[in-house]
Amino acid sequence: MLRSVFDKTFSKSFVYMYLTGNEKPDFRTICNFKKECKDLIENTFKETVTTAKALGILGLGHISTDGTKMKANASNNYTLSKEEIEEIRRIIERGIAIDDEEDKLYGDKRGDELPPELNTQEKLREKIKEIEEASGKKMKNAAKKIIEQHVLGDELQKEQIIEKLDKAEGELNKSGQSAVSITDPEARFMKNKKERIELSYNPQITVDHDSGIIVANDVTQDCTDHAQLEPQVNSTLENVEKLPEGAKMSFDNGYFSGPNLRYLETNGLDGYIPDRKQAGEMKGNKPKVNLFSKDSFDYDEETDQFLCPSGEILSRKGEYEYNGKQVYVYYGANCGECPFRSECAGEGKIRTITSDCYEAERRRMAAKMRSEAGKEEYKKRKETVEWLAKRF
Repeated sequence: MLRSVFDKTFSKSFVYMYLTGNEKPDFRTICNFKKECKDLIENTFKETVTTAKALGILGLGHISTDGTKMKANASNNYTLSKEEIEEIRRIIERGIAIDDEEDKLYGDKRGDELPPELNTQEKLREKIKEIEEASGKKMKNAAKKIIEQHVLGDELQKEQIIEKLDKAEGELNKSGQSAVSITDPEARFMKNKKERIELSYNPQITVDHDSGIIVANDVTQDCTDHAQLEPQVNSTLENVEKLPEGAKMSFDNGYFSGPNLRYLETNGLDGYIPDRKQAGEMKGNKPKVNLFSKDSFDYDEETDQFLCPSGEILSRKGEYEYNGKQVYVYYGANCGECPFRSECAGEGKIRTITSDCYEAERRRMAAKMRSEAGKEEYKKRKETVEWLAKRF
């Protein structure tokens, strides 16, 4: 049904194009409308969802969330690192200092005159080349262009260049990435489905299965989907006010994390998320059979212990911090007399397992996703959100 609606809407667009003589708003007009009417657009979206619910169009028995990588209108090559931004600032400040010194010596006529050795683009490029040779470092074209624009620009243009550098540096510090786009500093380097790393955004949508209507949406700078489950659920609940009894939610493996699983359980939400192994199996990948993998060890939540395939118990014996997260270490099984010691732990070693405080939630979700009912429920996302997300 959703595909049919999309195709009909798409075909009607040609009629409007014909009636308007292919006249369309300039991209700047559309961009300004989105910026100036942000609140209006958001309120209109919420009103649409509210109306759909009031008319009984929304079923809300199953809702699905998905994210996709949308390429930014920015070149991967037109970027700068923190060191390059600092070098540009040094060159600009040096130029300003020279101007001030010349003003003292010769007087300030207008304030934007250029010295004879820099009063043409060709001379300026020669000067940049001298700086490159002196430093032994080749500047990026993006850096050269910014320097040229600042030196050759008027006072207003110089201010705009400084503002651009300030914004780019601020976004670079916020992102934690190694470089920032000059034309679109809010974009982030992300890996898309074709395994290409490009400057992109990560739009999120949550869709009602029965109607195909989007009930929540956002555009984020996050390179992964892990942190988007809670915001999408909260946005959905805000827009639809309340989900019906027994409502189900599905998310792909990108949302699988301990905190997300606990959030769903704590709030009484019936979620369906495959772990990495299950996601691979759904794509047709054959899992490697390992009789002594962590999954083969049962976990007892009450005693916080693992039980190995031979019936030995591994208890929590220690913990440490890794990347800001607490990791628990389990061991203590009598591995010395086990006939499977070399396959399980390694020759002459004892078996250890590492986990965190979300082991019970992971086990419960994995069991749900292995069940036939869980598999059938999860299939519904392919009919709505996964298909729709590909249209972005």
